[in-house]
Amino acid sequence: MRNTFYTEAELRKTLAENLVYLRKSKQTKLSQKAVARLLHLPEKTIMNYENGHTLPSAYAVFRLAQYYGCTMEDLLTQNMKKKER
Repeated sequence: MRNTFYTEAELRKTLAENLVYLRKSKQTKLSQKAVARLLHLPEKTIMNYENGHTLPSAYAVFRLAQYYGCTMEDLLTQNMKKKER
C-alpha cells in the first residue's frame, strides 16, 4: 500500500474515469448494461459508478477489479488511461 492519502472525492473521480476507460477499451467495448449483467448488478448502479455519483461497496470494487484484471488499489487510485501509454 502506498503512503498516499486520498479524499473520497478523488477516489470517486478516479474510479469513475477508470471504469469508463476500461469498459470502452475492452475488445468487445461493452455497454453499461452488458457489464451490469456480467457482474449481476443493476445497470443504474454501473451508470452511477461511472458518473461518480456513487462509490461502490468493497465487494463491488473487488468484483470490478477481478473482471477488469487489475487490483482494487489500482482501480481506485491509478489513472489507467495514462498507465497504458
